[in-house]
Amino acid sequence: MLRKPVLITCIACIIVFLSCGVEEYYFLPQVQANRISSSITVATINLPSIPDDPYYYAVKYAIFYRIYASTFQTSTASSLNEFNLISPNLLSDYNYLLPITNPANTSSTISANTFKSRNFFELEFDGIDMLPKTGGTLVINFPTATGEYPTASLDSVGNNRLLRSNELTTPRPDRYFRSSSDLRNVSNATANINADVAGQSNAEYVYAAMYIVAVGIHPTNFTRIYSKPTFISVFKLPDES
Repeated sequence: MLRKPVLITCIACIIVFLSCGVEEYYFLPQVQANRISSSITVATINLPSIPDDPYYYAVKYAIFYRIYASTFQTSTASSLNEFNLISPNLLSDYNYLLPITNPANTSSTISANTFKSRNFFELEFDGIDMLPKTGGTLVINFPTATGEYPTASLDSVGNNRLLRSNELTTPRPDRYFRSSSDLRNVSNATANINADVAGQSNAEYVYAAMYIVAVGIHPTNFTRIYSKPTFISVFKLPDES
């Protein structure tokens, strides 16, 4: 027979356990790769609407990018060999993120540092926030003509220029995604200038790799919650002039 103090202690522990409940686990659905059709010049992404139930903490989608200066010219950028020829940094980044993008790898999680540790930055759009959680058909266009600007539209609305991150201290020559001597200059690929660029000596071309994630805000500590990322494509930047 249990002694009275021991019995009271057991009952108290049960009450505490029941009152605390199970801690809620916050996650967001990954954009499925079969929703993305892409090439080196254009990508079409069918973004599903993220339902409020159970994802009441979802706020939007976001795209992370990194830029690679290169001596290699290609019109496809669809193989690991081409990634390596464009830039060994591109291949290294792709291989690093590959297990995290794999839907079957349920043990992998991402945080804000996942992309920051690889010098990826969040893509922005000129004047607007284009990627609401309600989704839609996003089209990203990297034109081939000299002097053109890469743009994006959602549900065929707008033709908004892509912008490099506003977290960059002094991006040269500007925040647009166009190949220029300043962007290709390896001496500018530093933390306080073009931190989003993997430099290469004697570069003549510039490419950008992009990944998309769903984004939420944790209800209690207000930190960002990310879905697993999905690879979009490697794009070739048009020449500035």
